[in-house]
Amino acid sequence: MILKNIEVENFRNIERAELTFASGVNVFYGDNAQGKTNLLEAVALCLGKSFRNIRRGEILPLNTTARKVKIRLCYESEKIVGKINMITYECDYDRVLVKINDIPLKKASDLYGEFKYVIFIPDNLNLIKGYPDNRRQYLDNIAIMQNKSHRKFLSEYNAALRHRCATHFNECSDRELIAVWDDILIKQGINLTYGRYKYLELIRQYACKIYNELSGGEILEATYNSNVFGEVVDFTETNILYDKYKQKLHSVNSEGQSSKTPGAHLDDVIFTIDGNSARKYASQGQLRSIAISLKLAEAQIIRDFNRENSVVLLDEVLGELDEKRRHYVIQHFVDSQVFITSCNCNDFGNMENIRLWSVENGVFTPRQ
Repeated sequence: MILKNIEVENFRNIERAELTFASGVNVFYGDNAQGKTNLLEAVALCLGKSFRNIRRGEILPLNTTARKVKIRLCYESEKIVGKINMITYECDYDRVLVKINDIPLKKASDLYGEFKYVIFIPDNLNLIKGYPDNRRQYLDNIAIMQNKSHRKFLSEYNAALRHRCATHFNECSDRELIAVWDDILIKQGINLTYGRYKYLELIRQYACKIYNELSGGEILEATYNSNVFGEVVDFTETNILYDKYKQKLHSVNSEGQSSKTPGAHLDDVIFTIDGNSARKYASQGQLRSIAISLKLAEAQIIRDFNRENSVVLLDEVLGELDEKRRHYVIQHFVDSQVFITSCNCNDFGNMENIRLWSVENGVFTPRQ
């Protein structure tokens, strides 16, 4: 997919901007807090999901009478050359309206997964050392990008977990109703585990090799650790998995607390470097290299399984890399359209066929 242009109005500190993008590398440079990341967020919103936790009122500019955000993004699919599609995103304090080619969608998240993109933000560095829910969400996002049914599995699982815990909390708990929630929890828990397990295995195939090259020979491993099934799962025996899951649920008295209810909401991914726990012992440089390897692997999966290159959004990912590693990263996205934010345009002085914008106070100025 190629993003052709974008129009942004009243989005955070961007009062108004109209940009036409290059099909290769697009670089936005300037000091911190000038609007570089805000532009990437505007793109992500049009593609279905912000990478920030946002409330509607927070994306409207401060100190302004503006009451509505407007974003329009035009794109072309590599599979249908010449057809320009348009996404419009409007948001005020009361509602969000998203249209694709003037056809309204029920919600913005319906677009997520329709357009394949990979995004790296500084928060990704917390993926390894952060909480397990970061790693679960990471795998869920990859699974949803490739298979929209995974969103349904996740939604139904979370709803069943909430209802089960609420029913347990009630002094007059209904055992038959709990059994209904258990059935949904088990079935969708198995679906969730399978999706995460499947895409982690695909990520491993690429990320471990990439990390080995980036690090100069270190060995990265990633293992899925199911709270119910452990590290080894045979998904061909669904009846056995169902019975084991059911037995695990019945063996623990949840007391209405989701943290004590066993299941996919407690699963984790274990990363090791040369056999040692990356969560405990990895340096900042190693953490950055792991995060970059995972993102490069994502792009490769999209390329292999969709026969279309992803759009790549890199927010301050290259600034702390040496020139060799910057070149390595860019070369892995050689056929993709790439958007990069940076504080220093000199980091890209040796690159060819790039389009540059300087960014100051939400204003984007093209540079040669």
